[in-house]
Amino acid sequence: KKVALPAILVSLICICIAGAFVLIDLGGIVRILNLFASPNFMSPLLWDICVITTYLIINLIYLYFMTSKKPGAQNKVAIVSRFALPVAILVHSVTAWIFGLEMAREGWYSAIMAPLFVVSAMDSGLALLILSLMGLNKSGRFKTDKKLLSNLAGLLATCIAVDGYMVGCEVLTTAYPGTEHANELLGEMFFGATAPFFWFEIICGVIIPFCILV
Repeated sequence: KKVALPAILVSLICICIAGAFVLIDLGGIVRILNLFASPNFMSPLLWDICVITTYLIINLIYLYFMTSKKPGAQNKVAIVSRFALPVAILVHSVTAWIFGLEMAREGWYSAIMAPLFVVSAMDSGLALLILSLMGLNKSGRFKTDKKLLSNLAGLLATCIAVDGYMVGCEVLTTAYPGTEHANELLGEMFFGATAPFFWFEIICGVIIPFCILV
């Protein structure tokens, strides 16, 4: 509750950026009209637009009640928050399904993709919030005590550990059958063109942050 205001502002900025990336995926802002003129309900991209818009509206309502001085506003904040969490999970799950339901892509077609995206979102979201709070502390605009920052850091360390575990599960499940396609995929990921991204994620996104936080 003590950091709810900066957290909701960070969330608003991020969800607007997320919407902008969807427009890039569509290839142009004009094409968004086609989604509503002739919607394809089998398309995860349409689901993505819907949940991002819903989450943006919930965030705006949440911010309005949080900053309102009217009686009973805090009770309404509690009610809105109950809707915010499942929609937030859906935002990241639907984004994951855009990749995870690609049956032709062996490296993407995975049931663990959605939970992996949700945990990764908790990683990046918490990290961004902690950095924002540290910046606000330094500027003197918003004070957060060290104990609360320490608790947030502990939560982030846990999320990073879960993220690393899920990546390990995904790699093991792909590698264990030893099929030709799986070996080719893992070779590309470990040693090929995508290796810098994979090892950057493991070293700079999991191992180093986890050690710093612990």
